[in-house]
Amino acid sequence: MTDSGLSRKEREYKRRREEILAAALSVFAERGYYGTTMAQISQKSEYPLGTIYKFFSGKEQVFHDMVMDRGIRLGRLIAEAAARKDLAPKERAYACLMVNARFLRDNKEFVRVYISLRSSIDMILSPALSADINLMHERMVDTYTEIFKEGVDKGEFRPYPADDLASLFYGVIFSSIWPWVSENRETYDIEAWLNRAFELLTNGFCVSE
Repeated sequence: MTDSGLSRKEREYKRRREEILAAALSVFAERGYYGTTMAQISQKSEYPLGTIYKFFSGKEQVFHDMVMDRGIRLGRLIAEAAARKDLAPKERAYACLMVNARFLRDNKEFVRVYISLRSSIDMILSPALSADINLMHERMVDTYTEIFKEGVDKGEFRPYPADDLASLFYGVIFSSIWPWVSENRETYDIEAWLNRAFELLTNGFCVSE
């Protein structure tokens, strides 16, 4: 449902929730997960602490919802690109790649916070978030698998297992994030890197004409 389909009260609720999550992201980025408190989120968002607790049970839920909101948004964008039947499988795969590139570029602060915590999510949060994240990842890989399966069936891609191609494709996307985290390369061009990676991959598994 779009905002136009919401009541005034629902729109106001959504606006406040989004403002709190945006403030939380800023605090997480500055202080890290462990160094962040609900009081700091309250101060940054300029909402009273009591109001914050009307939206979130605590810091864990704030982080959970922040991750899930963006994951759902990315998943929808990927699904839209993958559903473009006017494009050939290779073109749809490329469209999905560029969706990821734009999302990563436009959500740099979130990506850094998320990646810095990804390996320890099971330890710092309930297993529910890890399960939710893994499910989102599986759905994205399933989407890519369908594209590659169609490409293999049509003879556009070499006859490798579609799920293997999808996992490799997903791995290339994920690997493009690390220079931000490990090297803090402010001039790093994700779209250029993914373009080169896509060219190398497709030259490897596309059927030559």
